[in-house]
Amino acid sequence: MSKNNRNKTHKNTAKAHKNSGFGKLMMSLVILGVVVLLFINYALPMLKSSFKKAAAEKTVEVLTENAVKVAGEDSQVTQILENLSEEDKEVVTEIVENHMDAESVSEVMGYVSDGDKDGLMKYAAENLSPEELAQLAELYGKYGN
Repeated sequence: MSKNNRNKTHKNTAKAHKNSGFGKLMMSLVILGVVVLLFINYALPMLKSSFKKAAAEKTVEVLTENAVKVAGEDSQVTQILENLSEEDKEVVTEIVENHMDAESVSEVMGYVSDGDKDGLMKYAAENLSPEELAQLAELYGKYGN
């Protein structure tokens, strides 16, 4: 191989190494972007739903623990909240989960801490669907006299 051919080969090799480093960086960025998009589209909604479920369960737990405050002077409501089966608590949890956001949680918890049964009833009438109200009425009938 002549001296001129060796220089050309050496220059081409150096250029190929420079391009391959840039190519690796670009490929890494593309892969990172795809991973981030997959996380946003699949993992984030799953995390949100699990968080909402946990928050709804905690809300129902607080409601049942504060049954006396929620019921006020109505001892029947206190009995119903204290005697809910696990299956029925899940029904209530699903209803709460469907309407769970920061504003509604703080509003409902305010009603609970104040013992404002009328405020809770008004909130339920304005925000729950007829099917959800029917489920709650069924639970009330099941545990009420």
